[in-house]
Amino acid sequence: MIRAFCQYRLRLLKQTGVSVSLLLAASFSTAVVPTETNFVLGMDVQGQRLNLYEDCEEGSVTCDNMLLVAPDLQRLWHIKPYDKSIDKSPYSVKLYSAKTKHSLCKDGVTPCGFQGYQFEDNGIKGFINPIEKKIHAGNEWTLDGSSVTYKENSTYLPLTSQAALIDSKYATSDKALNKSYQVTRNEVRRLHGEHMEADLKQEQIQWLKQRSKDCGANAQHQPRTQAEKVCFIQKNDSREPDYFLWID
Repeated sequence: MIRAFCQYRLRLLKQTGVSVSLLLAASFSTAVVPTETNFVLGMDVQGQRLNLYEDCEEGSVTCDNMLLVAPDLQRLWHIKPYDKSIDKSPYSVKLYSAKTKHSLCKDGVTPCGFQGYQFEDNGIKGFINPIEKKIHAGNEWTLDGSSVTYKENSTYLPLTSQAALIDSKYATSDKALNKSYQVTRNEVRRLHGEHMEADLKQEQIQWLKQRSKDCGANAQHQPRTQAEKVCFIQKNDSREPDYFLWID
């Protein structure tokens, strides 16, 4: 019902030239609002964060009123025609309607075993398998798809709200990474000499470039959107343990 209403609204807005982003904002009034109180599951994939939300009555066996908030999955998993200009644009956040999926009991109607979550929209259909920690997503027209493993993360990192929270976390994360790098660099120079220090510096430069490629960034390797900042936070957290290898 909600999806049909939104599709109808979308057709009207396209005819009148109204921004689709206004539709997404308006749809929150009749669907799931992506706030921490509705947060169900955080998934880290290739440094990017995907958040799953729900707004169903407590104790419900099934839930059709769910929302997956994620970077553009067609772009992230290369299941849309390649366009060089896309690599230079910021990672945009997409909203995918979602619902639970269950096997059916013998009567063919009553839901029995919980299997996972289905999601679709923006030219893509997918399935989240919480048992195997995998997500499958495919183009709804060509059925081309990709399957990736995710890491479950209970830390709430919003992609569509609370920009101040993400800005704060990003600033703290970036500051901690820089401090850790400088400390490691000084220790490597003290223990292993200037040659090894130079090697660490070159590796850090290559890592920074790769982070920008994976997450999206401007020419100065700085994130431009919330989605990119969240990806930077994830990458920074996984980078710090690597420094200890240089000291050892």
